[in-house]
Amino acid sequence: MIHSNSPESDLPLDQRIQIVAFSGQQLLLDSLAYRLHSEVDFSVMFAETDCQRGIRVCLESSPDIALIDLDLQETDPFELVAEISAQQTTTRFIFLAQRFSDASIEKAFAVHASGLLLKNESIADLITAIRRICRGHFCFSGEIEQRVAYDNFDNSYSVAPGIGLSSLTDRQQEVLRYLALGLSVKDVARRMYLSAKSIDSHKYRIMGKLRINDRVKLARYAIREGLVDAG
Repeated sequence: MIHSNSPESDLPLDQRIQIVAFSGQQLLLDSLAYRLHSEVDFSVMFAETDCQRGIRVCLESSPDIALIDLDLQETDPFELVAEISAQQTTTRFIFLAQRFSDASIEKAFAVHASGLLLKNESIADLITAIRRICRGHFCFSGEIEQRVAYDNFDNSYSVAPGIGLSSLTDRQQEVLRYLALGLSVKDVARRMYLSAKSIDSHKYRIMGKLRINDRVKLARYAIREGLVDAG
């Protein structure tokens, strides 16, 4: 667990970007803290699994950046951010995840997140994102950027309309869920009391809307969006 400021930095503390990190994985936190400490303009104030203590640090010190792992174990990450934001508004939030569903993107924007980054990004990309966000920018991984739209009037982001699950009818989402579970077209037809031809038509419309060209990728998409259980 790392708490000290970077000893090799000559910058005064108040001139460094102050960072806290929340995750249920101490190894991830230690790795992030160790690497971020090597940047002379960064200071990692908190990197532990104790979310309640981290909230107190945020409220007492108002760090510039909070890194929030979506895989928190005992605390809802969006409620955590909302709790901090309700009492101080200076900290900018970056969510980290293995994958983002459309629903989790919307929840992140609802609590005014400034960054959504996939965990397969390089640490160099994260460092760049932290600096850009501190200058007032939004930063997203490439996959996320393709799925969001900016509203000039509200100065805010949201999931782009007409893509992803929002582009599918309720019936098409049901077909997608059954297909992702491994059911054949005929099995889905029997389950939904429709013809196999109708289900096949739905399948190709779903693939066209989602721009996905095979069943395996459809299943992965359905897992990401929470339509089926990954287990």
